[in-house]
Amino acid sequence: MEFYQFLCVLFCLSGQLLLNLPFSTAQLCPPVQSDALLQFNDSLTTETDTDSNCDPKMTTWKNGLDCCLWDGVTCDNVTGNIIDLNLSYSCLQGTLRSNSSLFALRHLQSLNLAFNNFSSSPILPELSVFAELRHLNLSYSGFSGLVPIEISFISKLVLLDLSYNYKTYRNFEVLKIENTAFKILVQNLTELMELNLDSIDMSVVSLCSFVNLSSSLTFFSAFDCTLQGELPPNIFSLPNLLDLNLEYNDLTVSFPKSNWSKSLESLTLSYTSISSKIPDSIGEFKNLKTLDLSNCTLTGSIPSWLLNLTKLTTLDLSHNELTGHIPSFVVKLEQLMDVDLSFNNFTGALDLGVFSTLKNLLALCLTVELNLMYNSMNHTFPKLETLGLPSCNLTEFPPFLNSLKKLRELDLSKNEIASQKPRWFWDVGKGTLQYLDISSNLIEGGIQQFPWKELIHVDLSNNLFQGPLPILPLHIVHFWANNNSFSGEIPSSVCKLSSLKYLRLARNNLSGSIPQCLGNLANLSYLDLSANKFEGTFPRSLDSCASLAMLNVSHNRINDTFPKWLLEAPSLQVIALQFNEFHGQIDPPTIPFHPSRLLIFSISNNNLGGQWPEEYFLHRLNMRVIDLSNNRFEGPLPIPPPTALFYFIANNKIGGNVSPLICNASELMVLDLSNNSLMGTLPECLMSFSKNLSMLNLRINKIQGMIPRKFANDSKLRTIDFSQNRFEGTLPRSLLHCENLEVLDLGNNRMKDTFPDWLGTLPKLQVLVLRSNMFHGFVSSPREARSFSELHIFDLSNNNLSGPLPVSYIMKLTAMMYQDKRQGKLQYMGDGNYQDSVMVTMKGLEIRLVKILTVFTSIDLSSNHFGGELPVYIGNLKSLKGLNFSHNNLTGYIPLSIGNLTELEWLDLSSNKFIGSIPQELADLTSLAFLNLSENQLIGPIPRGRQFNTFKSDSFAMNPRLCGFPLPETCTNNPREIPLVTILQENDTGHGSWFEWRAILMGYGCGTVGGVSLGYIVLGSKKFEWLVGLLERKGANMRKKWRRNARRSYQI
Repeated sequence: MEFYQFLCVLFCLSGQLLLNLPFSTAQLCPPVQSDALLQFNDSLTTETDTDSNCDPKMTTWKNGLDCCLWDGVTCDNVTGNIIDLNLSYSCLQGTLRSNSSLFALRHLQSLNLAFNNFSSSPILPELSVFAELRHLNLSYSGFSGLVPIEISFISKLVLLDLSYNYKTYRNFEVLKIENTAFKILVQNLTELMELNLDSIDMSVVSLCSFVNLSSSLTFFSAFDCTLQGELPPNIFSLPNLLDLNLEYNDLTVSFPKSNWSKSLESLTLSYTSISSKIPDSIGEFKNLKTLDLSNCTLTGSIPSWLLNLTKLTTLDLSHNELTGHIPSFVVKLEQLMDVDLSFNNFTGALDLGVFSTLKNLLALCLTVELNLMYNSMNHTFPKLETLGLPSCNLTEFPPFLNSLKKLRELDLSKNEIASQKPRWFWDVGKGTLQYLDISSNLIEGGIQQFPWKELIHVDLSNNLFQGPLPILPLHIVHFWANNNSFSGEIPSSVCKLSSLKYLRLARNNLSGSIPQCLGNLANLSYLDLSANKFEGTFPRSLDSCASLAMLNVSHNRINDTFPKWLLEAPSLQVIALQFNEFHGQIDPPTIPFHPSRLLIFSISNNNLGGQWPEEYFLHRLNMRVIDLSNNRFEGPLPIPPPTALFYFIANNKIGGNVSPLICNASELMVLDLSNNSLMGTLPECLMSFSKNLSMLNLRINKIQGMIPRKFANDSKLRTIDFSQNRFEGTLPRSLLHCENLEVLDLGNNRMKDTFPDWLGTLPKLQVLVLRSNMFHGFVSSPREARSFSELHIFDLSNNNLSGPLPVSYIMKLTAMMYQDKRQGKLQYMGDGNYQDSVMVTMKGLEIRLVKILTVFTSIDLSSNHFGGELPVYIGNLKSLKGLNFSHNNLTGYIPLSIGNLTELEWLDLSSNKFIGSIPQELADLTSLAFLNLSENQLIGPIPRGRQFNTFKSDSFAMNPRLCGFPLPETCTNNPREIPLVTILQENDTGHGSWFEWRAILMGYGCGTVGGVSLGYIVLGSKKFEWLVGLLERKGANMRKKWRRNARRSYQI
């Protein structure tokens, strides 16, 4: 035994001796690889200013030291070759080039360049030289262009992450993968286990390629990749798949009937389309821990098979159309930690206490009427960190909140809480609360200071808060207080909130000047002070807010010259200065400036003048919205950048010709050049230069010549307004290519043509205005059975049209025949991007309708040479608001059927040759506010009562045989008119099938006379409500993502 002990001691000593001797086979980092790393380092810069969280690893690299000891470098223990290079979050900035020394590291097995800025470099095909590479992570690094096919040659890849790559200072084009590249990639990378393609443009990828995904795959994420089509069900059969995320894609999802993957643990399909009810097939995923089917248009009730998913920890069915009661069996899923059933159509009152059986519950979000048993609910949610009760019809703060000692997030938005905040509310989650949303309630009073020291997100918007702004916690990141009645100045304490990123104070009663000290907020990225009473100058100190992306100070009283430094700020994406008192001329840039990220630029409704410096558009290669309207700009027409979608420069003093260069802006959707001094002829390309153009407005200029003849075959034009110019000649027949056309206004020009009856074939045409031109000749019969069937406004006034009144067209105006009895919010013609406008003669006055109500209908054929009688079936147009046939040669009787036009507000039949008496039925039209029957041959007494008591004598002047109020001539007892029954018989002959005559006795309301039609005259236009909506939706999605990520971080 002693001998063996001696041997053991000897062995240990010899081993220790060997360790202390130089190991002859140990290798240092090969010099050629060390040099390659140093050259790679020299080709890039380190920018720590842009991200305080990054770690500049490469600053520790020193020549002469073993590179295997450098940060981020791992070598093979035997050969010394570099096998792992991890430079994630290393503050790197620059361009990765094809001759980079990086590609000399041929032994790499893992390469991580995530969270750097490679300045829109393409992902290079030279990466394929890394034949041994198993891990490749290029996420969040500013790569752009196409994913090269050569990536698929790295056949040993186990992990590939290309997610979240964007162009940084140009078009925000995301990284894109073509169909062929993706097809080869999934075929070749047979060992792939993790594939992350989040926010890559995969719009041209065929979903059929998903059939070839590696059977080794355990993680696959393609969030927000613009995928479209029907998802192959086989993806749910991948044998090793654990985590699948396809949210935010235009996918139709169907599930296999059998051959399910038994391994799937996380399934996220939000913002995709799942037909009808929650598919029973999901119940086969017995290992599911996370199920997110939010925003999937699901209907029906929550199925009972959900009980099969006994391992479920996260359930999100929010923002669907689920109905019925929230079933009690949900609480039998004992592992549940996160439940979100909000924003559905659940019915019945839910006892919130049933969820207290879920002992691990961390997050609960519901939208349902609650039966809050306050006394029995104390301390029933000991672990709850997130509580969302939006749109639950709450009328007060639920007292049980006081028992939630670990609460981090509280959402009580969109309720009817009208009381002031109870004192105990300030103790809810006192040491833990980070997120508070009590927006869209009726909460009153003021707030002096928030007691929650950890609070980072507060939303008080859309309430009735008053008084000065509250003092905010030092760590606040997001503060929304828009749409309240806060008053006073912005307190200087706001400028000490070094973490503040989002500050929204729009639509309050705040006053004073915008504090200069806001420039101290280095992290500020979103600032909205619009619709207040701020005045004074614009603070130059905001130039110091290097992260500022959205700036909105519109609708205030700021009086200053234009802060041109805003146009040179590299991070700004939205500049909204409209409706202020900015003045003077905008000077060109003094030095060349870098291309910026500016997307939206609005300076309308100010007092800016001079010539617009073209340099500011030349480098705006990502600009989408430009609004220079309602200023005093002059000189030639500024040409928008080629990426512009909306260009408004109306109501200025822009002169000269419309340059053909404007056709380079081939993405334009809305082009408004109205009310300027443009002249000359239009470039031929203008009608077909943009495949997306939906609105073209050249109204009130001096443009002459013929309308360009070529309209694109697939034109999307919805509105064409060329009124009040000097156009001449005939209408181009290629207008028929504009099948989406709804508004065509060519009024007040010099067009010389016959009536373009062929326009009747346009299926969506609602407004046709040809007034004040030189259209001539007879109006022939319609060519189509449904000609002009959708017309709401038909204006041929002030032309030289002749022949019989075009009754055959009037018979086909079906859109004017049906009354819309629906009550609710007024709807206007146009879309979210632009609302139409039109000039009409209404009640004897020319009035511009700045917005057109969808219920507005009118016919104006006045000042032509039409003859014949007024047809009896005019009474079929029951939704008609205005009718003007004045200054023609019409004869015969005024038909009794006009009494059927119960919506009629003005009627002008003056300067014709009508005979007979005025029908008594006109007096029953309680909406009629304007009537002109002057200069005819009418006889007999004027009807009395209702609206007729309000009309003056000029409504009936120059009808020598009319008598009675309001004319001075009194009527004798002997009637002078043809008996009424005779008129009725004559007018009804042959037309009985066209209308049902009846007397409509309605209450007489004099308020109708002057008030009803005022709704058509809108004095202002909220042009950017669509943008606010977009930002709100984007913000809501961002907040939801932030909350979920934050929640996960709590659990780590």
